[in-house]
Amino acid sequence: MNSKYSTIRHMLNIPISGSSLLLLLIPLDAGLAISSAVAAGTYLASNYSIKGVQRYQIVKKHGLTWTELQHIEKQIEEAQSKIRQLNQFYTRVRSFRSIKQLIDMNRAAKRVVQLVKEEPKRFYLVEAFFYSHLDSALEITKKYALLAQQPNKNAHTKVALMDAREMMDEVNGLLQQDVNDVIRQDLDQLHLELDYAKKLTNRLPAPKGDQPNDTKSNESSN
Repeated sequence: MNSKYSTIRHMLNIPISGSSLLLLLIPLDAGLAISSAVAAGTYLASNYSIKGVQRYQIVKKHGLTWTELQHIEKQIEEAQSKIRQLNQFYTRVRSFRSIKQLIDMNRAAKRVVQLVKEEPKRFYLVEAFFYSHLDSALEITKKYALLAQQPNKNAHTKVALMDAREMMDEVNGLLQQDVNDVIRQDLDQLHLELDYAKKLTNRLPAPKGDQPNDTKSNESSN
């Protein structure tokens, strides 16, 4: 689930658990330790219940099954873990070009994951990202970083570095395409709306008073 749902849960859970704490402390005089334990349990129970309702709303809204949503959420978690691993290579790739490639890959990967979190059904537009492209980005970056850290680079190592850098370019291109694929529906919808707006504009009558020829003919007749 995205951060919006988490924020809503916590905004509801805090007053619920806080109310139970005050109820146990003041009217019932249950003691701080017991009251705090019950309040914590109330928070967890409330969080679990509200999360279940939210998950049902997501499933219903996006036309998914419970199994599909669980699978997508698992893929999102794994992707976020891989992105964190990618972030660890900034100090190890040792070249401006490679750092820029890594920045672009991270930015694209985070964008895809964020959009799928907001609308889980988008997952099916970029399955290759989750099953293949992000793994390739991580593996080729590991390989490049390992080669870049070699103190004495012979001719073979330099060729391997060049090949790895080219592969990073290719993988980066795949990730950028994934971003385009995940927003493709939005772009198509925008184009439809623009086309519709143009058609409406063409059908509108010309504004009155903006007819210079008629104005000149009226002045000459006077």
